Amino acid sequence: MITNCVERLGRPDLAYVLPAAEGNTWYPTTFLAPLEENQPKLDFALERMQDARELINGDGVDDDHILWLGFSQGACLVTEFVARTPERFAGLICLTGGLIGPSFDSLTRPQNVSNLPVFMTVSDHDEFIPLERAEDTSRLFQQAGADLEFVVTPNTAHEIVDDAINRARELLDEMVPL
Repeated sequence: MITNCVERLGRPDLAYVLPAAEGNTWYPTTFLAPLEENQPKLDFALERMQDARELINGDGVDDDHILWLGFSQGACLVTEFVARTPERFAGLICLTGGLIGPSFDSLTRPQNVSNLPVFMTVSDHDEFIPLERAEDTSRLFQQAGADLEFVVTPNTAHEIVDDAINRARELLDEMVPL
């Protein structure tokens, strides 16, 4: 994430907290599996996000100044965390991810996201993140009142493309001008 995201965003004036997943995975199977198949690691991963939030709060940063950003499994995790958490955050950047669960009906309904700046992007041919799930996730955030920009990038691999970085930087620049 440092090389593929933080450095490319070009905002060294911001503080970044980059939790690492044990064994490089937050949960053991696909985010499309039934929730119980990803337990107990999924709950543990969500607790680590809460720990990160509390660490940030402990440094004097209120929730309304925290923007969550993730890629792939990390994007799924932060998107799920923001959707489940009643606290109001500054924003969400979901780079190639979506809400966790096997079907639309099983997905978490976002709680406190009215007017929340959200940027979501996905490839139209991603081998790990189906376009339909990203669309479902964006729809649920929009229905909950999020101020959402959703971008589908044609014919790209499972990666963070330059356009996604540029749009994420634009969101950051709007929220925290240089």
